[in-house]
Amino acid sequence: MNIERNNRHQWRSYTIAAIAALALLLAACNSGKKSESTKTEGEREHQEGKADEVILAPDSLAAKLEYAEATMRSIGSGLRVTGSVEANQQKTQQATPLVSGRVERVDVALGDRVRKGQTLALISSPQIAQMHGKLHEAETKLHLAERELERVMKAENRAEVLKAKARLDQAEAALNRTRRLIGLGAGAGKDLIAAQTEYNTAQAEYEFQNNIALNRQVAEAKAAVETAKVDVAHIRHEMKALGAPVAEGEQDDHSHDTSLIALTAPISGAVMERLVNAGAGVEAGKPLLTIVDLSTVWVIANVPETQIGALRLGSRAKISSIAIPDETRSGAITYIDPRLNEETRTAKVRVELANPGERLKTGMFVEVEFPEGAASTQKHEELVIPEAAIQRVGERAVVFVAGSEPGHFNVREVEAGGSSNGYTRILNGLKAGERIVTKGSFTLKAQLQKGEMEDDPH
Repeated sequence: MNIERNNRHQWRSYTIAAIAALALLLAACNSGKKSESTKTEGEREHQEGKADEVILAPDSLAAKLEYAEATMRSIGSGLRVTGSVEANQQKTQQATPLVSGRVERVDVALGDRVRKGQTLALISSPQIAQMHGKLHEAETKLHLAERELERVMKAENRAEVLKAKARLDQAEAALNRTRRLIGLGAGAGKDLIAAQTEYNTAQAEYEFQNNIALNRQVAEAKAAVETAKVDVAHIRHEMKALGAPVAEGEQDDHSHDTSLIALTAPISGAVMERLVNAGAGVEAGKPLLTIVDLSTVWVIANVPETQIGALRLGSRAKISSIAIPDETRSGAITYIDPRLNEETRTAKVRVELANPGERLKTGMFVEVEFPEGAASTQKHEELVIPEAAIQRVGERAVVFVAGSEPGHFNVREVEAGGSSNGYTRILNGLKAGERIVTKGSFTLKAQLQKGEMEDDPH
C-alpha cells in the first residue's frame, strides 16, 4: 500500500517538472517574438538594405522626394566644367643670385608688393670684391695708356722729326736766297738747281721721319689705349651680368664695401615665396624669392574627352566663382593639353584672363563655361539628367534609381560629362527612361553613408 502511494507521488512530481519546463520554453519563445516585434522600423530597414541599396519607409522621407527620368535631349553646344585658378607662369619669376656669399639682410616679407628693380636682399660676395679689384686695375692701365698717347703725340718728344724739320727749314731758306740772286742777275742757274734739289731731299727726309714716328709710337700708344678700354668694358659687362653693374663713364667707387651686391626684383608683383633669412649662406643659381604678377591669371579647366576635340585656341570662355558672385569674367583659350588623364578621361584646357583688383586668388575653384557655339557647331541628343541628381560619395559620382518597390532606391555609380543649362551629360552608368531622385538625393546619400558606418565592425 505504501509502495503504491510512493509511486503516485513520484509520478505527480515528474508531471509538475515537465509542465514547468514547457512553460519556460514557451516564455522564451514569446520573449524572442516580442523582441523582434519591438525593433524599430529603421533597424529593420537597415537589416534589409544592401551596400548598393537604400530603403526608406514609404510613408516617411520617400514622400518628400522628387524624381526625374534620364532622357535623350540636346542641351546645346555650350559646355560648363569646373576649374582652378593658377598663377600665370609667364609672369612668375624667381629672384636668384648669380654669385655665392652670405645674406646680409632681406628687405621684403611674404605678400609684400614690389617694383621691378627694387632691392629685395643684400648679399656679401668675395667674388664681387675680386671683380671690383680687377676693374680698378684695368681702369688704372687705361689711364696710363691715355697719358702715354698724349706724350707721343707731342712734336718736341720726337728728336728725329725735329732734326729733319730743321734741315728742311734750312734748305728752304737757301732755295729762296738763290731765287732772289738769280732774279737780280747775280746767281747762276746751277746754283738754283742745287738749292732745289737740297730742298726736295730735306722735305722727303722730314716726311719720312714724321711718318715713322707716327706709325710706330703713336700707333703703339693708341693700341694700348684700345686694349685697356676693352679690358675695362669686359669687366664691367661681367659684373653687370652677375648683378653688380657699374655706371658707364664713371670710376669704380672703392670707398664702401665692394663685396656687397643687391638682389633686385626681376618684375613687379607680390612676394609669393621667401626661402632665405639674413645670415644664411647662399649658392649661385639658387632661388631665394618668388615674385608673381597677378594682373593676369590662368584658369585650368578639366574638359571631358568627348568635348575636347571641339574646342579651339582663341575661343572665349566665361569664368564665375562663388567668391566673386557679383561678376562674370571672360578669357581666351591659350592652351589645350594634347594628353588625357587616363583615370578621369579629361584634358586640361588653359584659359588666360585679366584679373583687375586681383580678386581671383591662386588655388580658387571656379566654374568655366564655354558659350554656345564655342564647343561644337553641331547639336545632337545626349543622355542627360538634372545636375541635382548627382551626389559625390568618396571619389564616386552616384545617383539613386527608384526601385520596383516603394521606398527602395538602387545606388548607381555613373560617369558624368560636362554640364550646361542645369543638366549633366551621362557617359556611362544609366539608360534612358530610368527614374532617378533629384530633390532629396542628398538625404539618400546621408542615409547610405550612415548605413555604411553602422555596418563597419570597427
